[in-house]
Amino acid sequence: MNNETYEYKPLSLMFVEYKSGDLLGFILAWITMLPILYAVSIFTIIIIRRDLTTILYFIGFLITELVNFVLKNLIKQPRPYLNEHRSKGNFSKYGMPSDHSQVMFYFSTFFVLMVAYRYYIYQSKLMQILIKSFLCVLAIFAAILVAFSRVYLKYHTNEQVIAGSLIGIFCGSIWFFFINTIFSKYFHYITTWKISEFLMIRDYTHIPNILLFQYTAERNEASIRRKNKNN
Repeated sequence: MNNETYEYKPLSLMFVEYKSGDLLGFILAWITMLPILYAVSIFTIIIIRRDLTTILYFIGFLITELVNFVLKNLIKQPRPYLNEHRSKGNFSKYGMPSDHSQVMFYFSTFFVLMVAYRYYIYQSKLMQILIKSFLCVLAIFAAILVAFSRVYLKYHTNEQVIAGSLIGIFCGSIWFFFINTIFSKYFHYITTWKISEFLMIRDYTHIPNILLFQYTAERNEASIRRKNKNN
């Protein structure tokens, strides 16, 4: 009989601790998981829409994660655990820069630039400004909340969160302008590749409002098919 003992560790991807009885801590524990939920949402959109911008948006997230991993293991600054009751063994021991803050600010920066430069709403100019402003403020506010949650829940120091946020803003800005000014010129050629046709990869670069485009195209197609069926 094998008498060996094994150490079992939980999968820490969605493992978040907060102080018992702390309502704000409970709320922030959910908010701190936004980067993971956002990444899953983008991957789902890729499966459904398969457009190059979203695919590269997700690739930028992976690059940002790699940058964070390298920096953490170079700087090797520990997390600010204050007592022995925290589950130290369930997380990476290094905290500089904050991964969650970096990723969320990457997502938000890229999203804000996308809304500002590429998104168009077929409404009045005032309505377009209001909707764009609302989306940008919402994205920035979400990133700030995630960063705040990492400090409040004592997973990172202020300096670690600020560093992660600034790196995320830098990564999001550089990656967006690289895609928008350089890589997007080759989108048309990429979509003509055999593998792209097989995977149904699309280029929505020149469509300012994808939701409206899809709604109109699908409604017209449904109307045509309904008329053909009745005839």
